[in-house]
Amino acid sequence: MVAISPLGGQVRKRVDRRQAIVDAATQLFARRGFSGVSVQEIADAAGTHKTTVLYHFATKDALHEAALDEALDRVVEVTREFLAGEFKRARVAFLLDQMHAFYAEHPAVAWLLQRELIEPGGSEAYFARFVEPIYKPALASLEAAKRAGLIRDIDAAFFIHDTHITLIGYFCNKELLERLRPGVDPYSVESLIARREFLVDRIFRQLTPDKPARQRQQANAKKGASK
Repeated sequence: MVAISPLGGQVRKRVDRRQAIVDAATQLFARRGFSGVSVQEIADAAGTHKTTVLYHFATKDALHEAALDEALDRVVEVTREFLAGEFKRARVAFLLDQMHAFYAEHPAVAWLLQRELIEPGGSEAYFARFVEPIYKPALASLEAAKRAGLIRDIDAAFFIHDTHITLIGYFCNKELLERLRPGVDPYSVESLIARREFLVDRIFRQLTPDKPARQRQQANAKKGASK
C-alpha cells in the first residue's frame, strides 16, 4: 500500500495563500463589482503582494472566474443531484437545507451572485457558469414534469429565476431580516428550518396542479403514448 504524504509546508502555504486571494476577491467583487476592484486592492485585502496574486492568477479575469467557480461549484453539484431524482417534498427540503447551509457559511458568495446579476451588461463568466449547468437542466426538468402532468402549467423560466433570486436574496438582507424579526438570528438553525418549510410550502403551492387538471394531463399523456 502506498502511503500518501500530507502536503509539505511550502505547498500548504501556497494553497492557503491562493485561497486567501480567492476569498478576498470574492468579498471585494461582491461589494463593488468586477470593474470596481483592482488587483492591488485584492492583494492588500489578502495580506499579500500584487505579484503573488498574479503568480496564482495571470489576470484579474482569471481570478474573477476562480471566485465564481468556487461560488457555484457547490450549487451546481447539489442541483444536479436533485435533478437526477424524483421531485418529492422531502428531496426539495433536503436541497434547500444544503443551499441554506452553504450560503449561511459563505454569505459573501450570495452577495457575489447577486452582484453579478446587477452588473451593467451582465457577467458572461457568471452566465456561463449558471445558465448551462443549472438553469437549462432545471428548465428541461420542469418542462418534462409539466408534460407528464406532475406539476402545474407554469412559466418554468419565471419559476427558476424567482427561486434563484429568493435563495440568494435571503442571505444578502441580514440587517433587514433582523429588523423584521427583532432578536432572531436569521442564520440560526431554527431560522433556516423555518425558512426551508416556508419555501417548500410555497414551491408546492405554486407547482402542484389541481386534481382534475392533473387527471386530464395524465390521460392525454397515456393517449399519446398509445398512438
